[in-house]
Amino acid sequence: MAHHSAYLLGHSENEHQRLALQSKAVTPFTERTLRSAGVRPGMSVLDIGAGLGDVSLLAAGLVGPAGRVVGIERGPQSVHKAGIRARDAGLAHSVRFEVADVDSFTWPEKFDVLVGRYILMYLPDPASTLRHLASLLKPDGIVVMHEMDFTNTSPSHPPLPEWDQYYALWPKPFLAAGAVPDFGPRLTRTFLDAGFQRPEVATWVPVGGSGDSAVLDWLSTTCREIEWPLRTAGVTVPDHLRFDDLLPQRLQDLVLSRRAQVSGPTQFGAHVRLEPLRGGGNASCAREAAND
Repeated sequence: MAHHSAYLLGHSENEHQRLALQSKAVTPFTERTLRSAGVRPGMSVLDIGAGLGDVSLLAAGLVGPAGRVVGIERGPQSVHKAGIRARDAGLAHSVRFEVADVDSFTWPEKFDVLVGRYILMYLPDPASTLRHLASLLKPDGIVVMHEMDFTNTSPSHPPLPEWDQYYALWPKPFLAAGAVPDFGPRLTRTFLDAGFQRPEVATWVPVGGSGDSAVLDWLSTTCREIEWPLRTAGVTVPDHLRFDDLLPQRLQDLVLSRRAQVSGPTQFGAHVRLEPLRGGGNASCAREAAND
């Protein structure tokens, strides 16, 4: 199997700050998706591609002190920081983070819920990975995935050509690395290919246009932080586009002065409950065993 695409935006302090803005902007949708899927107090949750722990900490709040959350992430630095955040939040007793790869991860106990945000887009065979991870769930376990599509080509209204030019660069380094920037619309097919039933899917588009908008902060900061992966991937960047530290503020001022609004990546949340089989196990595990 091919290696997973590395996380393209790096692990700098600037990127961690950008991820904090991203989480603030999109976590309300993640929470709605988890609640809609039936996540409730007392459940056990496996969070894949946990990063700095945002989804794990969110899930911990939903399952309460009687529940538990295990977050797995390949980067030791991120796992360390996520553990510190869990302790600072008073959740060290119910949340733990492990350095692990999603395709080889095992655990001695079964989980009620599998959740992941912005992880499938990096995997070479996401359906196969989901089949493997479903074997770690209880027979009636729940699979919840949150992905996005940032290939929209007209994100500003009224049109702001400068903003649109920066935003149009977002997908390029992901495509160059073999990641899938429009994975959100592929969730239904991926779930079906994994052997699950057809999932329930909801979408949401984050819109920024006010001075205190978390969405506007996230989008404008990402326009700056995309420079390094662009250069690394060898993507040609127009000479007139500047990526200095003042870029986020310039872009925000542009949006506000033109009385415009800007749309971020469309968010997709999909969830499905596994079908238990007679005699134990679940449907996806049985299919996986049959294919071995």
